[in-house]
Amino acid sequence: MTTAACAGCGTCAAECPTGAIVMHHFTDRQILDQIETLLAEKPEEKILTFACNWCSYAGADAAGVSRLQYPPHVRLLRTMCSGRVAESFIWHAFRHGAPVVLVSGCHIGDCHYINANHWTEKRIAKVRRKMEKLGIRPERLQLAWVSAAEGVRFAGIMNDMERLRQSVSAEEIAETVRILKEHGGFTDPLTPHDTAPTPSPSSDLSVAP
Repeated sequence: MTTAACAGCGTCAAECPTGAIVMHHFTDRQILDQIETLLAEKPEEKILTFACNWCSYAGADAAGVSRLQYPPHVRLLRTMCSGRVAESFIWHAFRHGAPVVLVSGCHIGDCHYINANHWTEKRIAKVRRKMEKLGIRPERLQLAWVSAAEGVRFAGIMNDMERLRQSVSAEEIAETVRILKEHGGFTDPLTPHDTAPTPSPSSDLSVAP
C-alpha cells in the first residue's frame, strides 16, 4: 500500500479481511469502544447512526441549526466516510443491544471520495443477506444518503427510524444478542471461529433516493 495515495476514507480498512490496515484516528478499536459507550445505557431506546463527516453528519447539524424536530434517541457516530463502516461495527452494535442501525453518507455520485459509498452499498446488502440467514430482521439495518444541505431529509429519516425502532421488541433484541454471541461476537457471525479474522487493536424503509 502506498501511504501517500491514501484519500482518507477508510474503505480499505473496512474491507481488509485480516484487519491489517489501521485508519489513523478512526481505528477499529476506537469505533468499537464508541459503539459500546453509546449503547451502554438503555440500548433498546437508541437509534445508532453512523454518519459520514462530509454529508450526513453535516446534514444532522443542518437539522439542528434549523431546529427541526426528530427523536432524542438518535446517537451519531462520525466516520470520515460511510465506506469506513465495517461489517464488524454493525455486528458489534447489534450484539450490544441496538434495536436498529443506520449507516448514512453522501448521495451516490456525490461522494467526497468519488466512489467509496459504492463499497458501502455492497457491504450493507451483504450484511442484510447474512442477517436473514441468521434469523435477524434485515430491515433493522438501514442505509440512507443525506447531503450537508438536507436537514429536513435527515430529520425525516430519523422519524422513520424511530417508527422502525418501536417495532423491535425486547424479546427480538435479546434473541439477536443470543444469536450473535453464539456465532462469535463481533467477528463475522457466518465465519467459522477458527478462521475468523481478528480485529485490529488499535439497511425496509426506502430512505435512499
